[in-house]
Amino acid sequence: MKNQIAFVLITLALFSCNSKQQEKNNPKKEIVQESSKANKTENTAKTAHYEISVYDDPQFTDRILDTRESLKQLSNEKLFSNISAKLTAKLDEKQHQFFKTNADYELLSFAKGSIFQNNSEDYIFIVYDAKNNRTKILLFNATTNTYAELYKDIKVENGLENADCGSYSFGTLDYQFAVEHLITNEDAIRINPEYYLESPPVKITDISKDENFALQDGCFSKKASKKNFENTLCISTSPVYNNWDCLKYNKTTNTFLIFYSQAFAD
Repeated sequence: MKNQIAFVLITLALFSCNSKQQEKNNPKKEIVQESSKANKTENTAKTAHYEISVYDDPQFTDRILDTRESLKQLSNEKLFSNISAKLTAKLDEKQHQFFKTNADYELLSFAKGSIFQNNSEDYIFIVYDAKNNRTKILLFNATTNTYAELYKDIKVENGLENADCGSYSFGTLDYQFAVEHLITNEDAIRINPEYYLESPPVKITDISKDENFALQDGCFSKKASKKNFENTLCISTSPVYNNWDCLKYNKTTNTFLIFYSQAFAD
């Protein structure tokens, strides 16, 4: 009887040791935890919806044909090149050389200020690309000494999609600029290009201190921080009304968020 009891105890001890050894060699628990973390990160990335420029979206190819034709006509009439000549003359030598090298770009508006880093001398340029017959928003990062195209090289998340702003305009900002400031305004541009240049449609500013912005009446993204409004990149969405969409750069993700919009008359 004693021998049987001893045998059972020895068997149980060996089984316990084998179980612990299997747990050690088979880290299923750790794998499950790591998998959970990976899924959480992947799901977080998927929550950001990045816009595709209307010019690059196949579903709108037919819809924007008339806009493209109008832009081409205005360029052929030398209206864009006249504006570009006046604006490039105001640039420093480096930026002037950039447009001299990229002759297909006709400069339509620009602003200088800190976009990517505090106290940096960055630029935003809105150009007509004569070769590809479209307007583009270009950015110069003074810290990295590089140029990038908005939407293509640096992604844009529209934080206002679910913000109940009560206003809607078709197209991404590069396209809206073409329609609102160029095509809608073409008669004024033909008569006097200087009129177009009087109120620049792009700016880099602190919107909490800029008199053009009425934050209490505007619309904020639910993802927006209301603590720091410095280095905000704003693009006018109307040549008549004091309407703007504003973006903020996220250094961590190298993306922009459209976080503020105002659409109302002066």
